[in-house]
Amino acid sequence: MTGKPTLHLTPWQDEVTALIAAYRPGYALEQPFYTSDAVFQRDVERVFLREWHLAGHISELPDPGDYLLFDLLGESVIVVRDREGAFHALANVCRHRGSRVCLEPRGNVSRFSCPYHAWVYNLDGSLFSARLMGAETNKADLGLKRFSVEVFHGLIYVSLSDTPEDFSTARTLLEPMIAPFGLARTRIAARASYPVAANWKLLVENYNECYHCTSAHPEFSRSHVIHLPDRLHAPLNAEVGARAAETGAPADLLDATGPNKPQGSIDTYYRRYALFDGYQTGSEDGKPLAPLLGDLTGWDDAASDIYVGILNPMLVYADHAILYRFIPVDKDNSIQEIIWLVHEDAIEGRDYDKARLTWLWDVTTESDKLIIEKNQEGVNSRFYEPGPFAPMESYTQWFVETYLRTIA
Repeated sequence: MTGKPTLHLTPWQDEVTALIAAYRPGYALEQPFYTSDAVFQRDVERVFLREWHLAGHISELPDPGDYLLFDLLGESVIVVRDREGAFHALANVCRHRGSRVCLEPRGNVSRFSCPYHAWVYNLDGSLFSARLMGAETNKADLGLKRFSVEVFHGLIYVSLSDTPEDFSTARTLLEPMIAPFGLARTRIAARASYPVAANWKLLVENYNECYHCTSAHPEFSRSHVIHLPDRLHAPLNAEVGARAAETGAPADLLDATGPNKPQGSIDTYYRRYALFDGYQTGSEDGKPLAPLLGDLTGWDDAASDIYVGILNPMLVYADHAILYRFIPVDKDNSIQEIIWLVHEDAIEGRDYDKARLTWLWDVTTESDKLIIEKNQEGVNSRFYEPGPFAPMESYTQWFVETYLRTIA
């Protein structure tokens, strides 16, 4: 028996369409979803070129003319702040003969100048000058191509789609949950990238379940209750509401995902859950790591899971936030990037220690890297056959079902 299903293609079906049609609800995906070139190409076209992506934080671009490059699957996007403070997302492709315009990953410019033939662009992407071109050149039609960009509580999101899913509904739904944390008043304290020899879906599936946490993440499990079955951690979570109310941390549940998602909107999710007694935040000893975020007035000994779309999870404690990016390199390789945010006034060495701040999610992600790569090796086996999801894998099942609808 092999993991590869027997596909009987009708004249109007391709390999990917047939795989979707053959999916068995409640089970893991078949082998080709992680190994097929055709599936990966569909992923690129219908997931990564359409979804909203976390591209950065406003603290990275404090001044007019500041820019950073957001790179994804060979595409390069210039994210820049203009002189009025607005943000733009521009294709890093000159409209003359296609050269990259920006060569450095970050910088500050008054205008963008292509290094090849010196065409010059304004910060909003409009063409300022085209050296030695004739008077008949229509500059209005030759600006850098623009992408949709949204700034939500300091987080910069970009979509490469001409018609991205609606962001405004997610903004409205999540506003009361995110506002008290003051994420616009944070800055990046650390970031790390972890190359993983696995298909990107295995990274996202792993992140979405804690069925593996007890065995794989003892450091995480001694502080976070969600490695327990629902019947055991639900009573602990029920106590969070009163504590959170005293500190200003939101404790309402928002599940606008899958069938609960408003039509045309992106998936959004929020919950605040308990940490074990003695743990005020996600630290090795349970003690605070940094100054309180935003408008919080104390410690509710809890953490928040937040989703803005299916690719942009974050975890927010009372004193710091963790942002995740799942970056495909090719069908067999990915990068898991983690960004740590602290209050904008926090000073390293005085208000926080970088090693203590990053310890938990560094050690956890290194463990994840190992188990995901071993997962990929098993999926590659001729003996792989998808098994049923466990009850504690409900969010992974949500991701799989959402993914299948997205690529259909």
